[in-house]
Amino acid sequence: MRIISAVVVAAVVGVLAGAAIAYVEVRSDHDALDKLSDAGSPDTTATAEKNSPRILVQQPHYDFGTMQRGTSKSHEFLVQNVGAAPLKLRNGGTTCKCTMSQVPESAIPPGGSTKIKLEWKAKVDQGPFRQTATILTNDPTQSQVELSVDGQVLPISGVEPPDFLFDKISVGETKSAHVYVMAMLQDTLTVTDPQFSDPTVRGKFNVDISRATKSELPNKNAKQGVRVTVTALPNLPVGRLATWLTLHTNLPDAEKLDIPLIGQVVGDISVSGITGWNEDEGVLVIGSVKSSEGGHGKVNLIVRGPDAENVKFGVKSVIPKELKVTIGKPQKLRDELVHVPVDIEIPPGTPPMVHLDTAQGDAAHIVFSTTHPKIKELSLPVRFAVER
Repeated sequence: MRIISAVVVAAVVGVLAGAAIAYVEVRSDHDALDKLSDAGSPDTTATAEKNSPRILVQQPHYDFGTMQRGTSKSHEFLVQNVGAAPLKLRNGGTTCKCTMSQVPESAIPPGGSTKIKLEWKAKVDQGPFRQTATILTNDPTQSQVELSVDGQVLPISGVEPPDFLFDKISVGETKSAHVYVMAMLQDTLTVTDPQFSDPTVRGKFNVDISRATKSELPNKNAKQGVRVTVTALPNLPVGRLATWLTLHTNLPDAEKLDIPLIGQVVGDISVSGITGWNEDEGVLVIGSVKSSEGGHGKVNLIVRGPDAENVKFGVKSVIPKELKVTIGKPQKLRDELVHVPVDIEIPPGTPPMVHLDTAQGDAAHIVFSTTHPKIKELSLPVRFAVER
């Protein structure tokens, strides 16, 4: 099974020069315009407009051109206040998961400007992309401005094979997978600082980066290369593996290189579906729900073997925290086979969010603790989105 999540990273909402970048989840604030405006209804007369803030973004669209899969590009949009009063900005939501510069606390004065940095990380398969982001303003003539980026994702050159593929890993097994990172045009290559995107698996893999001889490189046109070996440790949670390993390089168009890691850890504990379970992909799919209604899915945690009747489960972590997880009463079906029902609820009133394991956002993630003598954790991915 080779499932590669499409995860797009873009960024919106500006800061004055030198501001730091912080992670912000996808959202849309329908009350933002009220918060941006002064008390009372805006005066729509020509005189009021003349004395109001005016936003100007001369180039609201940017073409990234071609990008290699797993690499990043960014662009700064210049936002100007050409009006006669302070201009206030707020994040109006995006079509993608975002890293964005922090919203300036102070308004932009007349004649002033700020830069909005938008970054796109091509964690998708090859093909065209287009992403948009919206700025809400207190400009009475233009309450929102849409920024957009597009381009084409190409297969990454210089990485073979294209991912760390583990297939199935038995509980307690130590197993390795590797890729070669190669420099095709330059004589020197450095690859450092490996980091996993999924916090639940950090510390559960070893990563070794070693210089490769030219004779062992899969592409004979490469000038330099390294072998990156990832070794799964025995303490991995049971369940599907789908994460990304970020590497820092000196390659001109791939200073940060993201390579997918795919596999499945199997043992005496597994998951079976009741409502919404996708057996082929090993994921609970709740789908899109309305905030006012919420939604839910159900699975069974299946325990086999001589320890089945004694195994207890707990909820170790839930991302995002809005999900409500309820573990039901164990049901003994026969000797050495127990089913434990679990209900996963999206409560009514949950704010808009996207966790569909696509360009719009990563899958949600539940980690169960267990008292099994060999299996300490069970990982359960969940796909859902909440609409207003």
